[in-house]
Amino acid sequence: MKIFIIGSGNVATHIALRLKSAGVEIAGIYSKTLENAKTLADKIDVPYTNDKTKIPNANIYICSVKDDCITDVLTGASINKESLLVHTAGSVNMNVLEPFSENIGVIYPMQTFSKAKIVDWNKIPLYIEANNTDTLAKLQPFAIKLSPIVHIATSEQRKILHLAAVFACNFTNELYAVAYRLMTENGLSFESLFPLMEETFAKAKLMPPVKAQTGPAARNDVKVMEMQQGLLKGTDKEIYKLLSKAIQRECMMYDV
Repeated sequence: MKIFIIGSGNVATHIALRLKSAGVEIAGIYSKTLENAKTLADKIDVPYTNDKTKIPNANIYICSVKDDCITDVLTGASINKESLLVHTAGSVNMNVLEPFSENIGVIYPMQTFSKAKIVDWNKIPLYIEANNTDTLAKLQPFAIKLSPIVHIATSEQRKILHLAAVFACNFTNELYAVAYRLMTENGLSFESLFPLMEETFAKAKLMPPVKAQTGPAARNDVKVMEMQQGLLKGTDKEIYKLLSKAIQRECMMYDV
């Protein structure tokens, strides 16, 4: 089985490294930027190209590029229409691949990826989809080479998964970034918040998050909230107001 990877970003890099370690034959790497293609290809010792008309034949093509670029990247690419073509996006319908192959699918790894940070693939849930039962039968055992945790999800279900992941990861990380800035700008150590952050996550695994909610908004400490808003400005202040209202609404909904 030969795999060809279209893309050289965070997700493509981790997929390539994982497949290489699993002994899967990788036919090469494509990226529109030759230097990026070379950087990833050198890590796994495979050929590379920035010419999509020279993509070699493969059993499975994995398109792992920015969501908005999938169609542009695949248009004009030399892809065997009988081979399996999958993308890795959370919020893109599978049918975006229909013009490019008869056998299409999705492998969505629900995890945050950064090139500089190793991930444990054995703990990453994969959500897969295929356009027919035969294609799914081929995709499922291949997905297991990436992770033992494989679920089947429709494109509509995957959109909700991705949306929830944005709240749980991307938005939360932005709040970490605000906290980091507040701490460091005032001569305080961001690491001092780690026990608090860890306890918050630990409780989220044990109970519904709304049941674990604490703080001035949950207690409706108006004076404290007004004081803290006075310490903020611009977007930070708007985020504080909006999230405080959201906390109070959620607590009211569940009578916390």
